[in-house]
Amino acid sequence: MPAFFANLRIALPNMVGRDDQKERLLEDLARSYSGEPKVIPIGGIGGIGKTTLAKEIYNHESILHHFDIRAWATVSQQHNRKEILLRLLQSTIKMDDMVKMSGEAEIADMLQKSLKRKSRILLTTRNNEVAYYAGIENISLRMSFMDQDESWSLFKSAAFSSEALPYEFETVGKQIADECHGLPLTIVVVAGLLKSKRAIEDWESVAKDVKSFVTNDPDERCSRVLGLSFNQLTSDLKTCLLQFGIFSKDSEIPVKNLMRSWMDEGFLQLENDLGGEAEKCLQ
Repeated sequence: MPAFFANLRIALPNMVGRDDQKERLLEDLARSYSGEPKVIPIGGIGGIGKTTLAKEIYNHESILHHFDIRAWATVSQQHNRKEILLRLLQSTIKMDDMVKMSGEAEIADMLQKSLKRKSRILLTTRNNEVAYYAGIENISLRMSFMDQDESWSLFKSAAFSSEALPYEFETVGKQIADECHGLPLTIVVVAGLLKSKRAIEDWESVAKDVKSFVTNDPDERCSRVLGLSFNQLTSDLKTCLLQFGIFSKDSEIPVKNLMRSWMDEGFLQLENDLGGEAEKCLQ
């Protein structure tokens, strides 16, 4: 029974481009290899789209047909290895309380034995050494920055969806997309900021701000864009966003729990349809 595992983090919406890389990964995952289960790493800097690509692969129709079992786990900087192993093992066998009480080494051994030779592990990482030592020779994928056309396609998709794009917005939009230097996370954040703005003056103002971020460090540029996006929010939305800080890093946050928390704290000052207003905040 082949199994497929992926390490997934918060994904970017709207995968645009990357078709060649996606097809290559699908072929590598379905290919026959001898020996133990194979690890195929996806490497690259933060915000380059590793998780988005991994999720596209994970949910691809060919993967659903090829693998009997799928599972994923997030390995953050502060993680519990036993909990991660248990989560993965739970997807391969029916566990009882005795298994849950087992030691970490025993659980790892059970997981290893439950994997078959056709199993695959898709790993996303920023660390080049992790990708090098975990992967198969000539199989790992290093994600690169988007080119100009891909950047514009992603920006347009995130900012306008299926709407017609006026010429004056296209000119400024392309300038903004170019200033994001091919980093998908930066492109999506800026496009999301402009999605609700339909005055050309607002777009020109954002273009000026983004252009002022003179740095060769992609992480620094992304941080500045995130700061710009945050500063553009209303005070109510800033308060709602900051409450995400009470949740553990990389944990799943049930939407209903989050909305209930916003309501209990009085962040949403409406007499009717609080749930509907909370949904708007999430959008």
